[in-house]
Amino acid sequence: MSDLSKISSVFYGKTEIAFSIRQASRKTLAIHVLPDGTVVADAPQGASTLEVAEKIREKGAWILTQKRHFASYPPVIPARQYISGESLSYLGRHYRLKVCEGHVRATKLIGAYLEISHLPLDEPGVVGSLVKAWLRAKAYVVFESLLSSCVNVTAKIGITEMPPWSMLLMRKRWGSCTKAGRIILNPELVAAPKDCIRYVILHELCHLKIKNHSNHYYKILSCVEPEWESLRAKLNRSVELRLDY
Repeated sequence: MSDLSKISSVFYGKTEIAFSIRQASRKTLAIHVLPDGTVVADAPQGASTLEVAEKIREKGAWILTQKRHFASYPPVIPARQYISGESLSYLGRHYRLKVCEGHVRATKLIGAYLEISHLPLDEPGVVGSLVKAWLRAKAYVVFESLLSSCVNVTAKIGITEMPPWSMLLMRKRWGSCTKAGRIILNPELVAAPKDCIRYVILHELCHLKIKNHSNHYYKILSCVEPEWESLRAKLNRSVELRLDY
């Protein structure tokens, strides 16, 4: 497989879609949208840039939907070290970890610090376990409350009861909705401001009506949260997923 041309672009409505072409041993054209938003076309031998551009234009709606979907994924950053002075976010505010030895294991939010007390003979991983357990407990309370209030908002689209839900650490998502209708939320989301958490919950609740990320889906999302795009951008600016799980 080799490059057929340099990066080109085509307009779908008022939106410009940049794409690159790879020459492939195949009979039909295949269009891919990569997680970083890049559009790549695997084209048969002899296919012209104009032919490929026309196919890209025909698939414009699907391509833009895929781009929006991948844009909703938060960036990933390295694992925490769980040492004094390290920063930790909770409900949109930044706190510093203060780790010390004590007579009992305890985790308390005091002023600008999350203070973690551990026993003198504890293994190094105990501090991390204490922080994770504290965050998870806080996340459960926050998510339960916001889910309950969000159902009042989704009543306008026919979702009137709180669905079953659970928490699960996920490397690439803040939340998901299973085929069976269970909402799954990433406990790391508790680091975000409450309005961003509310947006994620509404996003997943809308999937109870429409499972995909089609234009119809975004219409009902806009109905329950008109500012979803700015909230998504705020979320991805404010909080990042980590690789420590």
